[in-house]
Amino acid sequence: MKRQTIIVLALLLGFAMPVLAQGKTKKVEDRIQLAREKYADGLALINESVEEGFNYATVVRNQNWAAIGQKIDSLEFYYHELRKEEEDPYPSGYALRMVRRKFNITVRNHLQEYLFDDQGRPLFYYTRFTELVDESDCGFPLYVNPEVGLPQFELRLYYDEKGNVIRTIYKTLDENGKMKEISESQVKPIKGLFLDPDFTYVKSVFDAIYSNE
Repeated sequence: MKRQTIIVLALLLGFAMPVLAQGKTKKVEDRIQLAREKYADGLALINESVEEGFNYATVVRNQNWAAIGQKIDSLEFYYHELRKEEEDPYPSGYALRMVRRKFNITVRNHLQEYLFDDQGRPLFYYTRFTELVDESDCGFPLYVNPEVGLPQFELRLYYDEKGNVIRTIYKTLDENGKMKEISESQVKPIKGLFLDPDFTYVKSVFDAIYSNE
């Protein structure tokens, strides 16, 4: 009897595992699709905010480093206003949607984009940067961005509702000047070049600006 029970449980588990795996995969794909949709909305919000002249703020920090020179670090915040009632002319708060950070270190240029979901949680992170790097360290050919004469890299991170990374995509320039995906093993020798996201930092700067509004 016990043997039959074990066999039945094994069969049930065998059927259940693929179903659970499919459910998890669908959840990941749904979250990634949401990130793509929200990113498109974020770009539209940026265009609208800049054109209309409201619902965004820019913080710029200039530094002069010894033996390096000037470093300009700018944070652009794009957000929606929250209202308690439709007739209330003043917002009761602000929902941060997207942050763009741009900074340079000598000839190297960096762009970071932070995308938040409707609950203010990390949804998507993107960074693009040029970097001084030796091709012999990479294990694959490096092609330079002609505008700056340096190799260019990209990183995309997608997050679930708990803030865990569910997909990572690395890219670099190919011989045709297009961004191509590279594997985790290819990235390993130069992984330290990729900038880690800091959603907490950009959110804290935004909160500091608007906490007294």
